[in-house]
Amino acid sequence: MDFLRRWPPFQYFDDDELFALVGAGRVVFHERDEVVFMQGGRLKPYVYVIQQGAVRLSEQSEDGTEQLRDVRGEGDLLGTGRYLGIGEHIYTAHAESDVILYALPADAFWETVKRYPRASRFLATYFSIAILPSALELREERSDELRIGRRPVDWMSRPVDQPARPVTCVPGTAAREVARLLAERECEAAVVLDEQGAPLGVITPRLLSDRVASGRLPPDTPARELMRRVYAVAAPGLEAGDYLSQMLIRQTDHLVLTANGRLDGPFAGVLTRRDLTRVEGAAPLAIIEDMARAPRISELAALRAQAERVLAAGLTGPAATRWLAPMAGAFNAAVLRRAVGLVEGALAEQGLESPNLDHCWVFFGAAARNELFTRHDLDHGLIYDDPDPDHARSARAYFLELGRRVSAALAACGFVTSAKAISAGHPSACRSVREWERAFGNWIAEPIESCVYRATSMFDMRPVHGDCRLVDRLEQHIHGEEARHPRFVPLLLHDSMANLPPLTFFRGLVVDDEGDYTEVLDLQRATLQPVVDIARALALDCGQQLPTTLDRLQVLSPEDDEAALLIRETAAAFRTALYHRARTGYTTGTDGSRVDPAKLTRLEQNLLKSGFRTVLRLMEYTGRRYGLTPRR
Repeated sequence: MDFLRRWPPFQYFDDDELFALVGAGRVVFHERDEVVFMQGGRLKPYVYVIQQGAVRLSEQSEDGTEQLRDVRGEGDLLGTGRYLGIGEHIYTAHAESDVILYALPADAFWETVKRYPRASRFLATYFSIAILPSALELREERSDELRIGRRPVDWMSRPVDQPARPVTCVPGTAAREVARLLAERECEAAVVLDEQGAPLGVITPRLLSDRVASGRLPPDTPARELMRRVYAVAAPGLEAGDYLSQMLIRQTDHLVLTANGRLDGPFAGVLTRRDLTRVEGAAPLAIIEDMARAPRISELAALRAQAERVLAAGLTGPAATRWLAPMAGAFNAAVLRRAVGLVEGALAEQGLESPNLDHCWVFFGAAARNELFTRHDLDHGLIYDDPDPDHARSARAYFLELGRRVSAALAACGFVTSAKAISAGHPSACRSVREWERAFGNWIAEPIESCVYRATSMFDMRPVHGDCRLVDRLEQHIHGEEARHPRFVPLLLHDSMANLPPLTFFRGLVVDDEGDYTEVLDLQRATLQPVVDIARALALDCGQQLPTTLDRLQVLSPEDDEAALLIRETAAAFRTALYHRARTGYTTGTDGSRVDPAKLTRLEQNLLKSGFRTVLRLMEYTGRRYGLTPRR
């Protein structure tokens, strides 16, 4: 009992039940190199706990070769496959040293575990994230072992009640009449509808104040000339986090709802910041608004630090990354937009003349995918319209200077740039759209000669500020080049399988597939990067513009049930790794990719180890589709 109390799941049991379980058990001893059980052998009526020593689990293939699958040590369980209905051992277990096992009655252990939610959660980590024993019911709860934050974001999963129908009017309604209706109904927005009842635009009290009360427009101005046109809508009945994410990305205090979620759909209502506040505070919206008005870089830096505290406060577990990741992306975009505005103003004051060309600021890599939580490597670049030949040199000089100063402003806001980072202050990330087309064309046509592996993150591109049509043109060019060079995507997938994930943890060390040990877990290399690379290649192959890694993986789902199951497991593994990277980054001030396994609890180790297995299965599945083999 003294030994078992140190380890989950036994540390969650009452003493009386643990005493009864131990009393019905036995002790088993195996010498070094002895076989503990054989692959294909029938299970005995026990589940085993390693009390001393180490056990290596290997799988024998049909050709007789053995592949190491896991190494387990003190406190680890053996023989849990029975709870999935498996009646025989799926691996062969060898004693790596002299081993003492505690053999506990499997049925009694199972019934005890089911009575304790935390014990059930821990035992679940021995199985696939998506396939659990049918009787193992997991209650949704946050574990103190996994949380850094103390402000749960569970409220974002709650559906939002249908908001009250606001003021509506027709395009010819006079501004004074709109103002009267808003005042009488105490509404925050009036929606201008067309003859079919679809929304055309929105008029807010602030818009009336800025344009009519200020005297810029007369009171009889028709609504069509006053309104702010509706460019995006949402459907009713979504979760609060979906609405908040859209508000953050679009920098708006309200969302127009239509019955079918399309611009031409019947008007259904308006959701405002106040509606979200009724569900749970919407502080991120206020931070975004303050960032847009920050008068100086120093104040923008303070707001970025405040935003990071909001993110850390909500980081209660892997599931929270679903909402916090797009929130972090919106914060990063708001900082970049304001930094650009401040720098452009400073350049104008200094007399540096703008070439007056359309241009667009973009995020690359993790920032583009909304997967960047820390301040490290905010990859960004600049695309500008093609200048005429006589002004190409001066245009390039201006935009490079703009890029350098914006990059410096981001550094002043606390963003840390490594040697591998992409920055608009460097000529490789500040180009005209034609120069970008030539660069991507070269990477796709000659991937090996052009060292495309150094530029793969540039294929993750998201417009942040400026003329998005330049990005649309560039993306169309990229897909056209991919169609002309069908070997490009298989080569990307081949490179994504160059490094297998590790196998397991053992005594605070990381064990790779060849049984070698390292002291540090590289989350980026072990889990995040392989999934990102495979998902990117799949999306490029399908010609789909999907923003996040998990969105891109959905291209597998229509194929079969195996793919759908693999996506669920990969999503869980990816969020777990993303959470640990964010947590490590916030607590150490680094990018968070390098984790000390000795500082992880057994539950955290098991969850990450389950992710390693899932990444390997994703590699094998993708390899079968494209005729590739994962390798070291």
